[in-house]
Amino acid sequence: MNGDYDEDEDGTEEFRPTPHPDDRLWRHPSEIAAMHAAQANAEIAPVPIVQIAEPTPKLRRHAGLKAAAGIVAIGAAALTIGVVSSQGGSQQTALATGTARSIAIEGTAGTTTESADREGATEIAADVAAQGEDLLTARVHDEVASSLPRIQAVTASGMREGSGMFVTDDGHIATSAGLIESAEYVLAWTDDGQRWKAHLIASDPVSDVAVIQIESDGWPAVSLGNGDDLRDGQYALALNHDENTISVGEVTSVSSPLLVIDQAAAVPGSAIVDDTGAVIAMITDDGTNSHGTRAWMLEQVAVDLIASGDTSHNWLGLVVSDEPGANIVVVDQVTNDSPAARAGLRVGDLIDSFDGNPIVDAASLHRQVQRADPGDDAVLTVTRNNHRNIIIATLALAP
Repeated sequence: MNGDYDEDEDGTEEFRPTPHPDDRLWRHPSEIAAMHAAQANAEIAPVPIVQIAEPTPKLRRHAGLKAAAGIVAIGAAALTIGVVSSQGGSQQTALATGTARSIAIEGTAGTTTESADREGATEIAADVAAQGEDLLTARVHDEVASSLPRIQAVTASGMREGSGMFVTDDGHIATSAGLIESAEYVLAWTDDGQRWKAHLIASDPVSDVAVIQIESDGWPAVSLGNGDDLRDGQYALALNHDENTISVGEVTSVSSPLLVIDQAAAVPGSAIVDDTGAVIAMITDDGTNSHGTRAWMLEQVAVDLIASGDTSHNWLGLVVSDEPGANIVVVDQVTNDSPAARAGLRVGDLIDSFDGNPIVDAASLHRQVQRADPGDDAVLTVTRNNHRNIIIATLALAP
């Protein structure tokens, strides 16, 4: 026999299999010519087509948690997930830091007509919304946890638990005035497990903001949002001190002077942050965990308390309600001998501007009043009996 076979140890003879053309060290000229012809006539292979399925809507009304298509790795068929925020009305993609999660994609589009008809059916095999929320809370926790100490107020009747936030890097902490009221002493537990005795700088019962300080510096101060783009249904995140995790809630009303939220883990003094980690409110000590002093008011009062130990609030003397969809507020009550009463405002008046700035709800009127100086003449545009009028009210300090 020639060398076309081997004799195995058991004496049997088997023919060697024909090697694949790509594994051979030689090719017949006819094969080479055929390969060149195939390459010249070959069509470009189609890229696999991927469609991202909309996640199932959650009970919360926020429009976040939609998957942001990041990078589709063609060979590995994986999708890197981002987090989409609905804050401010326009969607903005914020990729979470750390290790990216990848989700395997089932199937790719082929070249046949039948496959092309099924291109719209390819979906991601994962719960995109839940994974996006995990990434969001992990990122926000890393950004804010060290800025949010637990606060304990020891009183004659027992101990009250709450939270706070560093507003300076030298140990000033903003918390709820009601939480520490009549406390014999106050303790602050920082994220590294240390316990600090805090002393009171000053407090303001009107805004429910108090500032305390610990004898330590180098703490990361929180970022305070301006509140201009708050929306109903957006994220309201809070640190759950018991579990050291970020709890997810939502803003339920932005029209009232106090921000109204749905946040199960919040306690008095809790910082409520948005999906960027900026503080949008602080939970008040009103017996619930659903009302928050807005960040702009928190900043204004905290600066006053640290600088001078005191603060003040302007007074117009009105009770107003919103007119849905009309961008006005309706005067429901005018306090006797108030700036509003002296200016001639009446129940039923419709206010749509303050010093030329639009008034769309009670929250916007409250903000305009508090940002003015006491003694200022406020120019109000008022509609009464279908006639627009200009009314000038001189602001006073709240009694």
